[in-house]
Amino acid sequence: TQIIILYELTKINIRLSLFASDVIYGKSGKIISKELVLTRFRFLVLVLFAGFFIASKAYAEQSSSDRKTNATAAIASARANFSSNPLSWRLANVLGITLYRAHRYSEAEDAFEHAIAIYQISSVAETEQQAKDARLAAIQAQKEAEAKMKQQQAQAQQQMREQQMLSSMLSMMPAMPGGDTSAMMMSQMGQTMFSAAMPSGETLSQQDDDALPELEQSQLLKVREYARLYENLGRTRLALWKNSAALEAFRQAYSIDASLVRSFFLQASALQRDNDFYSAIQLYCQYIVLSPLEKHTIAWLEIAEICRTLGMEKEMYKALDSAKKEWDQAIGQAKTVTTDYSYSKVLSASGFYKEAVTFMEPWAKTSKNNTAAQKEWAIGLFRAGKLDQAKIVLSAMENTSLDNFPVYFSGIIEFHQGDIEQAKKTISKVNPKISSSASGLLNAANAFCGHIDEEKDWIHRIENGFSSPNKADIDFYRLGCVWFANGNMIRAAECVSRSIDIQPGFVPATMLKDQILKAAAENLKSVEKDSDEAFANGDATSAVQIISSALSQTPWGEPYDNLTLKGMNYVAKLQTPLRMSKEAQQYFLRGQAILKNAKTTQDIKEALGQYLWALRYAPLSPDIHLSLSSIYASLKLYREALHHSQAYLTTAQSPEKLDAAIEKYYELQYFLDKEQNDIRSAISE
Repeated sequence: TQIIILYELTKINIRLSLFASDVIYGKSGKIISKELVLTRFRFLVLVLFAGFFIASKAYAEQSSSDRKTNATAAIASARANFSSNPLSWRLANVLGITLYRAHRYSEAEDAFEHAIAIYQISSVAETEQQAKDARLAAIQAQKEAEAKMKQQQAQAQQQMREQQMLSSMLSMMPAMPGGDTSAMMMSQMGQTMFSAAMPSGETLSQQDDDALPELEQSQLLKVREYARLYENLGRTRLALWKNSAALEAFRQAYSIDASLVRSFFLQASALQRDNDFYSAIQLYCQYIVLSPLEKHTIAWLEIAEICRTLGMEKEMYKALDSAKKEWDQAIGQAKTVTTDYSYSKVLSASGFYKEAVTFMEPWAKTSKNNTAAQKEWAIGLFRAGKLDQAKIVLSAMENTSLDNFPVYFSGIIEFHQGDIEQAKKTISKVNPKISSSASGLLNAANAFCGHIDEEKDWIHRIENGFSSPNKADIDFYRLGCVWFANGNMIRAAECVSRSIDIQPGFVPATMLKDQILKAAAENLKSVEKDSDEAFANGDATSAVQIISSALSQTPWGEPYDNLTLKGMNYVAKLQTPLRMSKEAQQYFLRGQAILKNAKTTQDIKEALGQYLWALRYAPLSPDIHLSLSSIYASLKLYREALHHSQAYLTTAQSPEKLDAAIEKYYELQYFLDKEQNDIRSAISE
């Protein structure tokens, strides 16, 4: 297929060359007017780009189809091989690797678990087979040696008989000088021949000594193979977000083979996902001590990310400085524009977009004629919140890009600059025929322009947590833009908060949050005034309703937290308990059901998502705040747990509930202080 495409492209190029000649010179061969030449030349360029784009898209689609076909064929082949020998751990491992590469993680996990389960019996079978093969080889060698020995003995006996005959002949000869010497020589020759026919005991001993290291090496190889199976299983579980189970697999791998230093990093990653930050930092530090120099940078960036999550800004910058020092030391004298660009990629992968731009800029300046490089540079600027610079790069790309990237991002920049109507006009130009729907860009563009019902499946998938973990922050951000552009501040605020929780360094999400706050700022001032007046007039119910309505449209942050505490004070003054709204109830009860059956940390996080949606619809519900305090504490997110504990504490009226709430609050405060002090100590060491 590729050969056919290249052949067709060659024919197109030949025809376009002839066409270009006619365009510029005319069929008469004479140069026509300058204006007409320019017009026709522009038309020719457009034709060239169109032809190139069509061919490129066809090739890309064919390549994608080929990859899927190859993956399917590889899996089928691996399954067939394993079916032919279901007790082979090696074939089970190959099947698991093949499924993992095809992103079929659940099936890959089953394959690796099976490989581990049968490893012992499979390994014994392999050893027995090897021993059987060795015995057969030894028997065959012995037979060959015996046959060779018999042949040599027969030759020796024949020579001895000839010697005896010669000796007899010599004995009958008259005595002559040297006769006794000749007889002695013949006797020695016979003894030498006999010795050559018999194997040497010393040679056999030497062969046994050579076989001993091979046996030791075989045992070591088996240990390492077994450990690698557990590591494969752990990586697959990480892909499935089964963090605790992945941690156990990595620990098992290290207990089997202590040379697996990378196990410290993998264990730390699993702990970091489960918010056990101090334990994660300890393991990252162990990894830094024992791993090769060039791998220290990544561990320091993970430590910096933990510090950012915990709001420990000073420690975050300290970790970032350590990461850069380790990077410079690793590359040594090889520091170039390219190495700085590579470091910017590492920073971006860790979510430090602002810091990444500084190291990416020199590379971008040397790649001005490279469309792919300029696209990457524009994305880098956008992520770092440098919208004006990003817009300049996007404008230069509009005539050269073959996808919807410049159009969509230009519209989103206009949106952030406050011109929503113009943003809709720009984004409406997104062409569904030249962009893949897999990225969600088409869905986001269509919904942004008001076609909410058409994209309800896409919206439902994001809001219910079905996004890929690698792009959930982007999906929530895009959906937040959609809701804001269409006037639904409640859902916009929820989406942007979720995006920031996942990736705090994604600046556009922070900008969207500021836009929502700005839109609600004047409202918040009047809200406090109106609620105070209502409460002063003895109408606590109205005061609660005013604040609750405002909070539902405000993104989380300091203004939200302050207004929440004010509203909870009013809730405490109500004569009858505050009733949860129906919209909030469905999410709250769903969260309880998930939590009741939770088996992993990921299940708890899924329940957390439901509680947060419930809070958006009932921001002053004591029950929701109590549940959130408990669930955040179980996730070791003590700062968030403290906030919700304080909110609940404000409404606790009975002595028993009040005492329990106070005890819980100070317990959480202790855990938070201890965690931060332990982390500071670990980083300093």
